[in-house]
Amino acid sequence: MNIPDFHITEHSDLAEPYKAFVRQMSDWYNGGELPELAGQDLRFTLELQRQKMQSLGLDMQCNLKNEGSNQINVGGVSFSDRIFTNSIIGGNMNLTRSIGSNQGSIYKNTTDIGLSTVIQSLKTDAQPNASMALCCPHCGAPSTLGELESGCKYCGTHFLMSELYPKVMNFFVSENEDKAKKDAKSKRELKIFIIASAIPMIIIGMIFGLFAGQNQSPTMNIVSEIFGGLLCGGMIGIMLFVFKKMFEVFALMGKDLRGGGKTASTLVYANKIKKNDPEFSSEYFRDKIMSLFRMAVYSKDAAELACCKCQCPENAADIIEAQLYNFSITDCKIKDMVCDVDVILYLDCLHYNNGKIKSKTDKFKMRVRKHIKNETDLSFSFAAVSCPSCGASFDARNVKACPYCNNVYLHEEHDWVITDIR
Repeated sequence: MNIPDFHITEHSDLAEPYKAFVRQMSDWYNGGELPELAGQDLRFTLELQRQKMQSLGLDMQCNLKNEGSNQINVGGVSFSDRIFTNSIIGGNMNLTRSIGSNQGSIYKNTTDIGLSTVIQSLKTDAQPNASMALCCPHCGAPSTLGELESGCKYCGTHFLMSELYPKVMNFFVSENEDKAKKDAKSKRELKIFIIASAIPMIIIGMIFGLFAGQNQSPTMNIVSEIFGGLLCGGMIGIMLFVFKKMFEVFALMGKDLRGGGKTASTLVYANKIKKNDPEFSSEYFRDKIMSLFRMAVYSKDAAELACCKCQCPENAADIIEAQLYNFSITDCKIKDMVCDVDVILYLDCLHYNNGKIKSKTDKFKMRVRKHIKNETDLSFSFAAVSCPSCGASFDARNVKACPYCNNVYLHEEHDWVITDIR
C-alpha cells in the first residue's frame, strides 16, 4: 500500500503516530501483524475480527491512497482524565476494500473516506503510577508500567515511556461525498432513463402508425413516430429521473439524520452521569460503547467475554465490519452508584450471508452498566487489570476471578460492560 506524506495543521506532535498507524492498519488488513500503535482493546478487537473472517473463509484487503491535496483536516476535539488526553486526529483518503473467499472475489468497493483516530497521549508533566496495569507491546502479556520500564517479566523487553505512548484507542471510517463522481453518475442515469423510456414509446408509436392507416409516406411516418417517441419518451424519462432523485434525497436525509432527533436526551443523560463522574465525557463513552459492540459481534460467543453479559442477537451475528455513524443515549438510571445506560447505535456495517457481502445501515439498542463510584480511567483495558485484593496483574478478558488469589473480579466496578444487545 502506498501511503503518501500527510500534512497536519494541528496537533503536530501527533502527526507521526497518525501516519504510522495508517500504515500499520494497512499492513494488518493485507495480512500483516497487528498495529503496534493500537491500544490494548483495539488490538483485541482486531484479533477477533480477523478470527471471524478466517472462520468464514474470508480474506479482506484494503488499499488506501491520498487523492488531491496532501493536507489532512484535523479537528480540535480532545478529552482527558487525570493522566491522559485523548485527541481525535483524522484525514481524507480513497479506500478500496476487497473481500474474497475460496470461490474468488465476492465484494469490492472504492470510495472516498474520512479516517479518524482517537490517539491517547500523556498529559504534560503527568506521571502514571508504576503499578498501573498494562500489556507488554512486545509479547502482549499483562504487566505493569513499572515492570515494562525495568523489563517485562515474560519476554524481558525494556520500554521507555515514549515507546508506550501515544496509543491509538479507536478509529472510525466515514464515507465522503465525491461531487464530481456523483454528477457523472447522475448524467449517466439521466441518459439511461431517457433512452429506456424513448425506445418503447418509438416502438408503440410505429405500431400505432402502422395500423392507423396514416396518409403520409412511410418515410414521413417513421420520422414522425421517431420524433414523437423521442419527445414523449424523453419527457417520461426526465420525470422518472426526477422522482428517483427525490426519493434518493429523502432517503439520504433520513440516513444523515440518524440519531439527530435524540440529541437533547443524549446531552441530558450524559450530564447526569458527569455529575457523578466529573471525568466522564460523551466522546469517551462513544468510543467505549463502539469498542464493546465490535468485540461482541466479532467474537465467536459474546457471552464468553468479560465485557459482555448477554448473547449477540442473530441479526448482528453476520456482521464482519461495523462503523459507527451516530449514537443516542435514551435512558440512564443510577442507583447506589450503579449506572445503567440505554443507548442506540446507528451503524454502517458489512454483513456476510449466503456467500454474499451486503452493505447495510443498522440500528442496535444496547444497555451498558458501570459502577461510577470509580472515576473514568481512559487507559483501562480488560486485557491487563490489577486485582483489588492481591494487586497482581492479569488478563481479565475471559475470566471472572483473579488467577492468583481466586477473588471474584467484578468487571463493571472498573469499566462499562454490556448487559443487553437487541
